[in-house]
Amino acid sequence: MRITKSAAISYLLLLVLLLFHTAVVSGAAPFSLVLEKTKLSVSAENVALQTILQELAAQGIVVRIDPAINPPVSANFKNRPIEQALDSLVKPASYSLLWEAGPDDDDTTIRLAEIQVFQTGRKDLMKKLEPGRAEVITKSKEGIFYVKDEILLYLPPGIDLAKLLKLIRSYNGTLLESASLPGLAKIFLPENSEVFNIVREINSRLKHDIAQPNYAYPVQSPVRYAMETAAADIGPGYYAPTDNSAPIAILDSGLADNTELDKFVLSSLDVMRPNAPITDTLGHGTQMAFIASGVVKPYGAAAENESYIPIIPIRAFDDNGYTTDFKIMDAISFALTNHARVMSLSWGSETRSNLMEKAFANAGNKGLIIVASAGNEPTGKPVYPAAYPSVIGVGALAPHGKTWENSNYGSFVTLYAPGFANLPVGHKGEPGIYAGTSISAAFVAHTIAGYLSENPAATLQEIQDYLDRKF
Repeated sequence: MRITKSAAISYLLLLVLLLFHTAVVSGAAPFSLVLEKTKLSVSAENVALQTILQELAAQGIVVRIDPAINPPVSANFKNRPIEQALDSLVKPASYSLLWEAGPDDDDTTIRLAEIQVFQTGRKDLMKKLEPGRAEVITKSKEGIFYVKDEILLYLPPGIDLAKLLKLIRSYNGTLLESASLPGLAKIFLPENSEVFNIVREINSRLKHDIAQPNYAYPVQSPVRYAMETAAADIGPGYYAPTDNSAPIAILDSGLADNTELDKFVLSSLDVMRPNAPITDTLGHGTQMAFIASGVVKPYGAAAENESYIPIIPIRAFDDNGYTTDFKIMDAISFALTNHARVMSLSWGSETRSNLMEKAFANAGNKGLIIVASAGNEPTGKPVYPAAYPSVIGVGALAPHGKTWENSNYGSFVTLYAPGFANLPVGHKGEPGIYAGTSISAAFVAHTIAGYLSENPAATLQEIQDYLDRKF
């Protein structure tokens, strides 16, 4: 064991809480974990070690571990010294603990800052374990979806960090900075916290509009039409990506293992499980991949200038069909890092998020063309992200070329495009003919990418002029 002292500000970023947290992990039994200063209590039955350590990371402790070390753990003990607790949890692996001084001048205690788990002599294999806390999506009285007991913070330059952290501590909150998204932080709050009230108080006391809930969004369900139709016309081998000059990032429910689409995938990411292969339990993301790549054409799409576009599928929605601001920002970062030129977003809600607006504007300033669906309810109300200024909002056309009766409308809708397609995969159902602005958005993304493949230096205005001519 090695003891180190760090600056007080480093400790403030730690903010280890005394709290009781119960997590339910898919496919695993419930377990509980309580950390009280230097004592640990754990109750677990066949729970993966990394799942347990993620709970400690969620309380502000840095955890570094060899990814290969993840045995099932069964344990039941209370108020055990941390060294003894880890002896039983991580064996036969080795571990080190790093400690730091308490935050107050009169506090002589030391507190746990970092856990390192490794095979003897192989610390070089360790990677930082991201915090784990089961996300609970809930709905406010106003109908806004958000993550229970979480707040997001945008930390602009010059913010009084010490004042901010003192305020967070007054709510018994744990602040976790994002390693992949500089300037963004997440606060974990105690159970059943009044998220919206706390957001207002933080912004009011700091006189900065930097805090907001971690908003959540449902995937947009296309409408299936029970019509007699032949199977989707897909002939394996007759198509291939045109080139790699304008790949499309598809932020959706993922991509199923599919031989027709494998050749189009440049890179992929599962935001929920970054080290796992991408999957799609809902089917919606795979549907959009067929449209965005050009393998499936919507009814009414012109046949000229046919092109097949490489794609970057990103699974940003969980198995229940929800994503969050934090996940979307992770997905945007991945799309930019992997040189996407176009981004297809076939989802949305009436919830406007300041952080999302900033994130999409920043991506647009970096040259990413962003397309989003306007929604499948003709309310005339703005739907986001389609209504953000940096995003092209798309409504749907029926096969006869007129506006689809269920398409949303309004000044935020930039254009209308074909929205009916015969798809070889279903969305929570069978293959067949589906309709929706989600199809329209993916098709417009495909159209823009095709234009950029031939005109890689095109300006945004030139792209808009091309779309005006096309649709």
